[in-house]
Amino acid sequence: MVASHVAAWPAPVPGRPMELPIGSAALRVHLPPAADDPGPPPALLPANPSVPYGLFHDADLFAAFRGLLLHLWTLWELMVVGEPVLVVAPSPPQCSEAVAGLVSLVAPLLYSVDFRPYFTIHDPDFARLNALAEGEVFPPMVLGVTNLFFLKSLKSIPNVVSVGSPNPNSTRVLPVGGQSHGSGNGINGTPGKLKLDKLAINKFSPTGLLNSIKLRREGPLCLMTEHKEALWSTYVSTTKPDTSVLNRLIDAGVSPRIEESMSVVNNEILRRHFLELTTNFLAPFGPYLRTTTPSEGSSPFVDPPLLPPFHADEFVNGLAARGAGKFLSKRMKSNWLDLYRRFLEGPNFMPWFRQRRAAAEQEQQRLWRQARMNVDIEKLMSKLSELERIDSFNAIERYLLREMENSRTGATESVTVCEKLKGDLRAAFSVLPKDMQQLLLSNPKRALLLQGSNEKIPGLDGIVSQTSL
Repeated sequence: MVASHVAAWPAPVPGRPMELPIGSAALRVHLPPAADDPGPPPALLPANPSVPYGLFHDADLFAAFRGLLLHLWTLWELMVVGEPVLVVAPSPPQCSEAVAGLVSLVAPLLYSVDFRPYFTIHDPDFARLNALAEGEVFPPMVLGVTNLFFLKSLKSIPNVVSVGSPNPNSTRVLPVGGQSHGSGNGINGTPGKLKLDKLAINKFSPTGLLNSIKLRREGPLCLMTEHKEALWSTYVSTTKPDTSVLNRLIDAGVSPRIEESMSVVNNEILRRHFLELTTNFLAPFGPYLRTTTPSEGSSPFVDPPLLPPFHADEFVNGLAARGAGKFLSKRMKSNWLDLYRRFLEGPNFMPWFRQRRAAAEQEQQRLWRQARMNVDIEKLMSKLSELERIDSFNAIERYLLREMENSRTGATESVTVCEKLKGDLRAAFSVLPKDMQQLLLSNPKRALLLQGSNEKIPGLDGIVSQTSL
């Protein structure tokens, strides 16, 4: 019965909410927008306006990765640059939650790589991935699996992370690398701070070093005999774990009663940090996405300036000269510029940049349109020379014809704009020389516009946007 419902689901529509029947219930889902969509649809925005736009913003980062806290910064980089990642967990809910957490880790950057929260051998793409020859590059994907067979069949994947516990009800906090330390420093079930030495970051331990070397030597195939929370990766990371963030995390101690609330607090701490980290990482692209508005006293009837052109080489050279900035320089190694190079070459950059660029251009058009609605046309015309008045008349006519075309397609806002522009057109016409007025009125279509008639203009589609004088 469930299979018949799933088979009847409609084809997915990017950026649209959908209701999918399954059994006696229905799944309400919000699909991610297409890569060329200039902005997030309202349905994808979270209920809490303080939460950044992004996929799976409700995923619990701390619950999914509390045994791998030191590796979160490496995982963040893997997601930013679009590296393939295999997520191994004991159960489907755990691997699905981990994949969702990884995808959400890079908000507000919209993750554009293919991800499968729960991947099985029955997936149609399994045969293609299984057939990859040795040495062939694994495609950018994030796969969540529980079947350990994938460790052998997909051995060309360069990044493997194992998460979760075989006992879903376990409340212990696993340290990095799967070492079996105590769960924290809570006393008598009371919450306390997570000790960094439990995470093997503050002090050197010969035992910890040997365990780490052994874990790396064994590789992910050691999961075939015993599940451990660990990360195996050939990637050389740039970002350093932020000890100030880790110091703020709270350990629930041995009390299951307060673990859930502590997880909420810790998740919020991690989310805010990685939001700030991603925002600062993307900040250097800001000048290429910055909108402009008409300066005070200037005409809003000229075409808005184009956004600055983007060239990757010039961007990297300029960034190298300016530096990483105060926030990133404290958290990244000296090779921080390599992260930007990998991001520019990876699968996430261009879809994100095109989307934000289109959104910026759309916003700029809106701002200039609003400026045309607010301008005092008589005051503007009084400051212009005769030639500038003629140019302004032509520009107003061009924008009016454009808005009239939009109003015919059902854009209600264009009707109001049309009325304002008709008044502006008549005002601009009234200050032109008499001989110029007579020449303009020789065109019957323009004469009809100047009369302010609501009558449909025949052949409007054939009117050129720029009047030749």
